[in-house]
Amino acid sequence: MRCPTCKREFYPQPDHIGTYWEDQEEGTDGAFKFTIQQCPSCYETIVVRESGRGYLIGENLIFHEAAESLIIYPEQNDFSVAPEVPADFAADLQEANAALDYSAKASAALSRRLLQKVLREKLGITKHDLSKEIDEFIASSKAPTYLTDAIDAVRQIGNFAAHPIKYTNTGEIVDVEPGEAEWILEVVDSLFDFVFVQPAKLEQRRTSLNQKLQEMGKPALKGA
Repeated sequence: MRCPTCKREFYPQPDHIGTYWEDQEEGTDGAFKFTIQQCPSCYETIVVRESGRGYLIGENLIFHEAAESLIIYPEQNDFSVAPEVPADFAADLQEANAALDYSAKASAALSRRLLQKVLREKLGITKHDLSKEIDEFIASSKAPTYLTDAIDAVRQIGNFAAHPIKYTNTGEIVDVEPGEAEWILEVVDSLFDFVFVQPAKLEQRRTSLNQKLQEMGKPALKGA
């Protein structure tokens, strides 16, 4: 689990306060479990709400399958994605960010898969694996150096040499290096800015300027 306050990972303890049941029919999805944890680093109290399938045995409710897990305390700031980003890409990025609070491994896998999705679907870079696609992006891209360096560092920080499955099967959940999940998430967010946000803003500025030029009786900008 990742503490939403200090952002440090820790292993949740199995003790929980109580399990609550919405529907007395055995096997339905109306079970709720509230777990209280304390971060060993900053000592913040964390309340997790799990919902899913439960079974009633006598008078005891056995929580069997969790369908959803959500930190309900402390309140967390929403992770915002720029409105220029297409809905499906934005949802994937938000999912990767949300996973950080529960599993850095899962978050990193989601971010790697999303990085590859952008390279393939939006930049037309399709190679045998993610590492080769990163090479192609660096070699052929007009992206700024800070971005190509950051994407290149994904391989170094993630220790691709020791974990080839990270680039051959990007969605696979495997062990991560310290800070790896956070880094990939930030890199993908920066890539979104380059691929989606800045072109959209530039087009808006171009449209606005062309309207002014038209009012002045001057020709529109080239490429408009």
